[in-house]
Amino acid sequence: FIWAIVRRLYAARRSGMKTELFGYIAGSYERVFERFADLLERENVRCLTKCRVESVEQTDDGLRVQSNFGAEDYDRVVVTAAAPLAARICTGLSEPERERLDGLVYQGVICASVLLKRPLNGCYITYITDETVPYTAVIEMSALVDPDQLGGHTLAYLPCYVDSKDPKFEQSDESIEAEFTEALLAMYPDLSRDDILAFRISRVRHVLAVSTLNYSSNLPPMETSVPGLHIVNSAHIVNGTLNVNETVNLADSAAKTLLAEPAIERAPVETAREEALCPSG
Repeated sequence: FIWAIVRRLYAARRSGMKTELFGYIAGSYERVFERFADLLERENVRCLTKCRVESVEQTDDGLRVQSNFGAEDYDRVVVTAAAPLAARICTGLSEPERERLDGLVYQGVICASVLLKRPLNGCYITYITDETVPYTAVIEMSALVDPDQLGGHTLAYLPCYVDSKDPKFEQSDESIEAEFTEALLAMYPDLSRDDILAFRISRVRHVLAVSTLNYSSNLPPMETSVPGLHIVNSAHIVNGTLNVNETVNLADSAAKTLLAEPAIERAPVETAREEALCPSG
């Protein structure tokens, strides 16, 4: 894991100048998602948002996906939710498969987004090792993003990485804001409460699968014992860190593998079915 982190950081210095080269997407990833949706729609791909998958079960004719939109049948389903969530919604898995999925240890995050009147110190990332500080780092996006895109203000993220079962997930937004704000004012004595324009909290329990001992050996395969059902998620990024490049590479390699598989032989059914991609959330 440490090797993968160092390799990723050094990759930003591979130009002839040997200086960091980082970039950002103006308008955030929303622009990317909108573009993807547009391209997929042109290819007659149906995208459902705010669609919470409740279960994926095997039937006589294939696989049935139950969601808040109702039930739909498919020939193949690729579940991309985090391993513990996949274990919960995929009802036909064997007990050993379920145990391997539940056995993966995940790191979660509680992150504050803070809009400020002024910059903090102009550094993109400040890592924190002081255990008295309730967050792991200060990420000052305005060190990369032109402040004009933020109305002349400063945007900073305060991530707190914790175990997915940490009781801090049950802590109220108000309590976390008070705790984080007190620490931020202590770190930057010239910062005042009046400089804070907005403070928002987000929580994600399953962000990164932790590389525990014998991780590669214990990692569940993408193919399951249920015909047509595959589970592909970021836990399968073994020799890298969780980032956009690694995720795209994983998706590309998994898609090639799945597309190369022979057709699933089942009894004829009356209606043609599609392939489903069940993302987290």
